[in-house]
Amino acid sequence: MNYLMLVCTDGVSTPEIAATMQEHMPKWVEEMDSRGVRLLGNGLEGLDSAKTVRVRNGETLISDGPFADTKEFIAGLDILEAESLDEAIEVVARHPVSWHFSIELRPFKYPVDVPQDWTYGQLRYLLMSCLERNAEPDDVEEQLRGDIEAWVEMADARGARLLGGPLAAPSTATTVRVRDGKTLLTDGPFAETKEFLAGIDILSCQTMEEALELAASNPLARIHTLEVRPFWGG
Repeated sequence: MNYLMLVCTDGVSTPEIAATMQEHMPKWVEEMDSRGVRLLGNGLEGLDSAKTVRVRNGETLISDGPFADTKEFIAGLDILEAESLDEAIEVVARHPVSWHFSIELRPFKYPVDVPQDWTYGQLRYLLMSCLERNAEPDDVEEQLRGDIEAWVEMADARGARLLGGPLAAPSTATTVRVRDGKTLLTDGPFAETKEFLAGIDILSCQTMEEALELAASNPLARIHTLEVRPFWGG
């Protein structure tokens, strides 16, 4: 099963934390890549680089900042392939961020097709689909599904989208923290907010302007909110 691993932090570091990350992060990446558990991943630029996109009455509205104002925020992600939630938790508990902050695990609804020959240079922008918890009427949901499939085909044909997919419900999320050598698990996302992350797309657009244009063309932007954030080195 594919899991999205969201690396969450409050952005506050210390010399001890920085030293831990520098020593253990490369080791974690090397080990999980060699095990075939980590399929793809990278860090994200800071919150000041985030843009939120909404389309209302045909007008594109772009705001600075992330979709949710919380103490902890998403600082990076990895896509995992694990046989079970227990294996995914074991992988996450070995990640140094879990020793100081928190990591959210959420299964994808469907298997994710990650190119084996991907490069960090292709990970340009993360597009996060952020939905309110109230479901749309059935007819609206059905129309949205069809429109989103058409959007994915268009973005893929343009070569602007590397991969993506919807996530399982927030109730399936597990937040992992490791304190004093003990793995602490909490049901649900790392932050309780009005809107929740419902899916991701990794874009290979060359500019933020192109990424925002693509986000505005996503049918979800007509009803919900999309956040665009650059990856490190993107």
